[in-house]
Amino acid sequence: MRPGARTLLAVIGLTAALAGCSEEDRRAWVSILPLPSGEADTTAMSGGLSGALTITADSAAVLIGSDTLFTRARVPSRGPGGEPVRDGPIAQIVPSPDSTSIAFIGGADRSVVGVWSRKRQIAGIAAVYAGGGSGSLTWSPDGRYLAFGGSTAGGPSRVGVFDALEFRPESHPLLSWLTREGRASRPQSWIDARRLRVLVAPGGEPEGGLAYSWEMEGGSLVVESHIDPLAERAPAGSRLERGGVFSLDLLGDAGPETVALFTTAGGAPSGLVLENRGTDFRATATSPLVPPEALGLEDWQGVQRGAVLYQVATLGGRATLLLDLPSSSSLRAIGLFQAAGGGLAPMTLTGDGEPRPAIFYDGIFGDVSSQLGLVDLDADGALEVVAAVERAGAGLEPTLEWTVAPFRAQGDRLVPAPDLQGPAMETVRRASERG
Repeated sequence: MRPGARTLLAVIGLTAALAGCSEEDRRAWVSILPLPSGEADTTAMSGGLSGALTITADSAAVLIGSDTLFTRARVPSRGPGGEPVRDGPIAQIVPSPDSTSIAFIGGADRSVVGVWSRKRQIAGIAAVYAGGGSGSLTWSPDGRYLAFGGSTAGGPSRVGVFDALEFRPESHPLLSWLTREGRASRPQSWIDARRLRVLVAPGGEPEGGLAYSWEMEGGSLVVESHIDPLAERAPAGSRLERGGVFSLDLLGDAGPETVALFTTAGGAPSGLVLENRGTDFRATATSPLVPPEALGLEDWQGVQRGAVLYQVATLGGRATLLLDLPSSSSLRAIGLFQAAGGGLAPMTLTGDGEPRPAIFYDGIFGDVSSQLGLVDLDADGALEVVAAVERAGAGLEPTLEWTVAPFRAQGDRLVPAPDLQGPAMETVRRASERG
């Protein structure tokens, strides 16, 4: 990816039968996946922590007994997204059950959530809630994952998880979309060592809401009441994609549907939508999501994976899934999908020639960089889609030339917006300069 291009991105799923579907297949479809047998970080002191665990009087360090464990000076200066970390006291500490890590809240406004690894002797930032505050530090039973919550100034509460073994925050595209939609989410409790119960509220206030199960190994984030019905409707012989199960409101009726992204036995990337029908459920599958020729493929033979959730956005007033589809080139093929006829259908791209599925390419191929951006170009509160292509210019001096194509979302269609050509080019120019 060329410098600056990724900045543009930042400006911004057949009714299935049970026949032949084994119990193991069903279990996989609710992301109760086999756990890895690799070694964990087991550096706990014999018998746990020895000595009192305290914060010093000046809130600048944490002590075990009389020995310094870590100091505020060792906290990184920037968070996961590059957010600056304000210097401030250590306000709260929570050791992991296995004593290998210590979670802390710091900063002058309690806006920083971090983890100190005793084995590595380093601190990592899990999240920064600028101008707001954090709390609800809860370790998984085995001490690998830290769940936490917090909110930025004026923003809804949101949930996060830090993996103390990989030493990085866990994320899910659905959680980012809920935050952008002003929906509050918060951790409630650990179901087991790998599944966290998350409460998602109907609005910005963290009151009430539905219980979701966030499964760390499989990456699923699904309404708990949909787990059993989804497993019962798993298509025989299908392979579920990692992170391929998630629940969101696709129909605009305030009730979540569940999407399952899977690959058929023949290799076709497919998707299933499970929706409530009163006290019953309906499952509708779309297989394949798009014909192979739409992706430059002759057929699905040799395709190694199905669709992967890349991002969730609101386009044309509707929840839209950006799916990373298999491609015939090194470029990433991003298809835009919405709910239609009970299943998933690609948005239609109109313009010159016949309408076609809305698929955009992202990445570098030779001396060409192709980028996809979602930007509110006309400040009307709705996102437009920008396809930007960068090529090396002709001449003796090395130059880079951008061409852009902006589109407006109208229902399930994307239509060209030539009147936004100027704002689109200016957005690309600013993004390149920041890079």
